[in-house]
Amino acid sequence: MNRLLKLIMISNVLFFTVYSSLSDAATRRVCFQLKFADSRTDCPSTATAGARRGCNTTGSYSDMVGHYIEAWDKDGGDGSDDEYIGLWYLTGGGTQCLTFEWENANYSKGEANPDVYLKYVNKVRATSGSSKIVEAKNHAGNAHNKTSWRNGSGSNSNLYVATNCQTGSSCRIYPAGAMAPTTNAATQRAKRIMALDSVQHALQVYGSIMEHNVDMRYPCDPNGCGSSRAISQTVFDIDDDSSVTSGKVAPHELGHVLQMQLFNQNKLRDDCSRNGSGHGMTTIEWESCATTEGWANYVAAVSWYNPGNSASSPVGWGVNFETASPVFTNSCTNTAHTELAVARAFWDLDDANNEAGVTPASGDDEKNSSTTFIANGWKRFDNGTGNGDDYESGRDGVNVRDYYRNNSGYFSGQFFETLVEHNCLEAQTNG
Repeated sequence: MNRLLKLIMISNVLFFTVYSSLSDAATRRVCFQLKFADSRTDCPSTATAGARRGCNTTGSYSDMVGHYIEAWDKDGGDGSDDEYIGLWYLTGGGTQCLTFEWENANYSKGEANPDVYLKYVNKVRATSGSSKIVEAKNHAGNAHNKTSWRNGSGSNSNLYVATNCQTGSSCRIYPAGAMAPTTNAATQRAKRIMALDSVQHALQVYGSIMEHNVDMRYPCDPNGCGSSRAISQTVFDIDDDSSVTSGKVAPHELGHVLQMQLFNQNKLRDDCSRNGSGHGMTTIEWESCATTEGWANYVAAVSWYNPGNSASSPVGWGVNFETASPVFTNSCTNTAHTELAVARAFWDLDDANNEAGVTPASGDDEKNSSTTFIANGWKRFDNGTGNGDDYESGRDGVNVRDYYRNNSGYFSGQFFETLVEHNCLEAQTNG
């Protein structure tokens, strides 16, 4: 099997990792390149130090990585007689190749050689290992239409088809270059794909520890849903506004979903009413809001920036996560009630760039923990509404002090100093 693609044969088709084990196998190899129109904001460019995989903030095209595609054999007529070959996900950028059995497969139906085309199916996963899937759905929870390259362009109906693909040859779909589901970045289809690619960055980091596949509903309501939001362990909404083209919003919402999954509950304590409706990175909030939203902000940051790279300096929503200065330089109490302080605290627990504390904070950043180990800390909360439980009653629970108390026996070294003291979070309620 080509190393750049992993084959997932579903339905009644057998899954083989190495076709050469079949003495009478007759495989086909089909290559192509897929990109998507990319006009996202609030994500690092490809040249940013420490970026895991940047985006094209200038409005160009980016490689599809971790996206699913189907391969089909084109027959005559309207496509009703076309044969489904299989489902793949792309494990890299640039030219990708897929290999599949032909003569010995039921879907060949005695045809000498296939005419192969692709369909894009609106779902993503991590590019290696085990991973849960995020699929884009409409506001009613139904699958979006697939994008098919079957009918080519203009008078050339086979422009995007590898015709008469013979055994022993490497067939190419559209040799002239890359294909894209749409070239207009302003369409809902393009924005849906941008949001899916943004959340794929989060799956690269967290897909292996998630408990369930997830639906991303976009647009979340035909008249607008007011804001993007996490609904349950398996659903989050993206509004049809600037949220959908932000590189941070979809990973942020998946951060909420991830926390729900690790808590095994469909809601989070997240009271953001202290200073009116809504919340911001530096607004003073109840500790449940600061903690829940700060955690999701950290998930969004670590989805785009590698914490193991000491040059990483994540930026999101106009603020820098990599700084030792407290949010409010004259007040630890106010700092402790901001989501930015919580986001920085989790980043400091994770990142390799360990810096000294700055007054009024009392601690240094001295930890470099595993990203997934940090996330799994939420699993160490008991179910319930009592102090330190996963749905603690009161506006100031669940908070970072609860996270520390439930995980103090699992982290080694300067855990309290890095997580709590370095960002003034000792001013949160402890009890």
